[in-house]
Amino acid sequence: MSEIGKTHNRCLRMAGFTLLELLAVILIIGIIISFATISIGQNSSRIVQDEVERLRGLIQLASTESVLQGRELALEFDRNKYQFLEQGEKDWLPLADDKLFRERPLPEAVELALLLEGIETSFRDKKNLPRVFILSSGELTPFIMTLKTDEGEEFTLEGQSNGKLLVQQISDNER
Repeated sequence: MSEIGKTHNRCLRMAGFTLLELLAVILIIGIIISFATISIGQNSSRIVQDEVERLRGLIQLASTESVLQGRELALEFDRNKYQFLEQGEKDWLPLADDKLFRERPLPEAVELALLLEGIETSFRDKKNLPRVFILSSGELTPFIMTLKTDEGEEFTLEGQSNGKLLVQQISDNER
C-alpha cells in the first residue's frame, strides 16, 4: 500500500470520538447539571428551618455573652425582621455595630407568629415591638416563635425561662 493510502486510513480512524471520550463528556455535563440543580432548588422548608436554627444559635450565643459580660440583652421582633438590643441608660439600643447580632431580615414569603409568656403578640405598634429578654442570670422570657411558609410548612422555636431552646417542625397532623 502506498504512503498516501496509509495516511488516508489513519485519518479515517481518527475522524470521530471514542466511546470513552463521549462517556467522559456526558459524565461531566451530568455532574455540572446536578450541582446547578442543587444550588438553585433549595425549597422554602429548608430555608425556614435554617433560619430557625440560626436564630436558636444566636439566642444561645447572646445568652452566654449576657452571662459572661453581666449585661442584659433583648431580642426584638418585627413582622419581617429581628434584631438584638442592649440595655442603655434610658432605653434599649440596637447592637448595630455587632456583625453577629445585627438586624436580620426574615426570608421572603414567611409569616411570623410570636407568643410571649403564652400571650399572642402584635406587630402593629412600632414603638413597642415584642421583645424576648435575655438576662445575665441565664434566664429568658418564655416564648414560642412560629415561622410558616406559603406552602404550609411550620417550624417553631420555643424558649423556656431556664434558657433552654427547642426547635420543632409542625406537621399537618399535629395542627
